[in-house]
Amino acid sequence: MCYGIADKQNEVLHWTIHMPRSKTIPAIDRLLSRSLQYRLSQPLRFVVATAAVLVVALFRAFVVTSILPWLLFVPAILAIGLMLGRVPSVYACVLATAVAAISIANPDQPYWLTDVQWVASLIFLAISVGVGMLAAELHAAFARAQSLTLEKDDALARLSDRESFLSSVLASSTDCIKILDLDARLTFMSEGGQKIMEVSDFNAIAGCPWPDFWQGRGNVEARAAVAAAKAGESSSFVGNASTMAGTPKWWHVAVSPVRGPDGAPTGILSVSRDITAIREAQEESSRLQRVVENSTDFIGLASMDGTVFSLNDAGLDLVGLDRSALNAVVIADFFPPEEAEIVEAQVLPAVQNEGNWSGERLFRHFRTGELIPVLYTVFSVFDTDGTQIGYGTVTRDNRERHKAREQQQLLNDELSHRLKNVLAVVQSVAAQTLRQSTDLSAANDALAARLTALAQATDVLTAKSWAAADLHEIIRRTLAPHGFSDRIRMQGPAIVLDPQITLAFGLALHELATNAGKYGAMSTDAGHVDLTWNVTHGSIGEKPRFRLIWQEVDGPIVRPPTRQGFGQRMIERSLRSYFKGTAKLDFPSSGLVFTLDAPLGDNGKVCE
Repeated sequence: MCYGIADKQNEVLHWTIHMPRSKTIPAIDRLLSRSLQYRLSQPLRFVVATAAVLVVALFRAFVVTSILPWLLFVPAILAIGLMLGRVPSVYACVLATAVAAISIANPDQPYWLTDVQWVASLIFLAISVGVGMLAAELHAAFARAQSLTLEKDDALARLSDRESFLSSVLASSTDCIKILDLDARLTFMSEGGQKIMEVSDFNAIAGCPWPDFWQGRGNVEARAAVAAAKAGESSSFVGNASTMAGTPKWWHVAVSPVRGPDGAPTGILSVSRDITAIREAQEESSRLQRVVENSTDFIGLASMDGTVFSLNDAGLDLVGLDRSALNAVVIADFFPPEEAEIVEAQVLPAVQNEGNWSGERLFRHFRTGELIPVLYTVFSVFDTDGTQIGYGTVTRDNRERHKAREQQQLLNDELSHRLKNVLAVVQSVAAQTLRQSTDLSAANDALAARLTALAQATDVLTAKSWAAADLHEIIRRTLAPHGFSDRIRMQGPAIVLDPQITLAFGLALHELATNAGKYGAMSTDAGHVDLTWNVTHGSIGEKPRFRLIWQEVDGPIVRPPTRQGFGQRMIERSLRSYFKGTAKLDFPSSGLVFTLDAPLGDNGKVCE
């Protein structure tokens, strides 16, 4: 329909432009216009025509009598045809012929008129009918011309309104609307487009190849869109291009052909919409989505009625929930019953009043029922108008923290216990040393040496978090301060000892080394110590046994002591008590021998 109106408007404009420019008689134009404006009914037209003919007949009869009887009727017939139309003009022709014939009739003639008069009357009738018909056609032509003029004026008005509307639309549109020729060169850009593209002078870019404004992938897409438009197809793409001022923007571009009357493309229409803000919002949303999905925390959203509608993979894994079942759960389902009551009665109301809540709670595993300690943080989610539309949560798995807290408490308890044991050992060593010493200086030296040995054993335990101590490491550290550890020949499997036994064994080993350095094999350059141990396995059900021998070789001749000192008592009694076995010192003349025989199961273990 729109195309037909445009064609009609074009025809009217063409006719208006190319119609002959001739002068008209204003009086006649006014009469014709009045006859068209005030149209008479058909009976009234005949009355007017009759009256006009009779007036002419009377005028001829009383004023003009000597000329042809038909001549004065011609103007009247012409006027009737111009003013009243075809049928009244024919009627006026017949009436005028009859009236004229009557005015010249002779009763003496057989047919009232002579033959010549009859011929003249018929000729007049024919000519007057022709004149009347011609006048009537002129009347119709004037009517058509006036109608075309009105249509022309209406078409021009509508065309002007349409042009004004389109100009207003183009000027107010925030899209960049461009027309390209078939070589993809710019021929037009809308006023709104020039603003958004920051074009100060379109003439500076008119005729430039449009695809050259695009870079990278956008240039390829633009060239493909132009090729499609030339082939009569529409297409669209998204690309980035800078404005004339250098501002980078993202655009959604629609490209379509502009068709001529024959349907073939005569140009290309390109409409570019600035989607920079939308693109940035999408990228920001995408970044946030990636953060949520890649987070190891439980991140979820729920509506005001508690229905959960979003939960990341980490959250699903934490509670063992399938994504297909997500829409069927509510906030309370994530907690055991007693926890769910607290959340409903305390946590969610606090969120509505204060905007957020954070604290430790227990989740439940949907498949196993395991209680999962979590740091539960929940907050309000608001719409753009400030209305709360739901709840959000970022919840952290607190199991490792709980384990660390329990481990810390265990270590504190263990440390307290160990410290008490160490202090008890120190107290015992100090008391026995002072009791056996003859003077304060000797007591100070002996006590310092024994405390050093105790510290060395403690260092070994500290390095192993007080869990166990390697026998080789205990021997190496304890004997190092004595300066002859290279003369201790050790042989035995890798064994770890329990913490309390380690302290006692370290002190005993220190006493053996001190005695060997003062009186035994280490008091001479040729002496050495063979320190060996092994583990033997009995029958099924029996614990393996640990046997250790300290044997001094190539030292001075040994004589048994006349009294039992602190060192001997500590070595035999302490190790016997701690190892729950036998501990014995022998004093053959060839060198001191210490033997320890005890079950290993309660005291340590062999390293694999």
